[in-house]
Amino acid sequence: MDRFLLIYRGPPHGAAESWQHDPQRWADWFATLGSRVLDQGALSHGSVDMDTRLAGPKSSSSSLAGYSVLAATDFNEAVKLAEQCPIFDEQGALEIAHLA
Repeated sequence: MDRFLLIYRGPPHGAAESWQHDPQRWADWFATLGSRVLDQGALSHGSVDMDTRLAGPKSSSSSLAGYSVLAATDFNEAVKLAEQCPIFDEQGALEIAHLA
């Protein structure tokens, strides 16, 4: 099994009040994935951008909402596992990265 990082993206910065997060729905989804969940991860409560080391941090306009790590045989299986993710019902999206 390979490891895949799921990066959750929520509504744009400043629109967080419209985000309807349902923790039970996430718990149910993780339960259906069973041992495929290597790390449930965490939600993000804000972030800063650092374009260069000299410029220093600045408020991020990113919609970074959190992450999880799943086990899957390949990208196709990782996508299939992610298709039922609750982020899609919360005005969000996700990105999948194959970890080395």
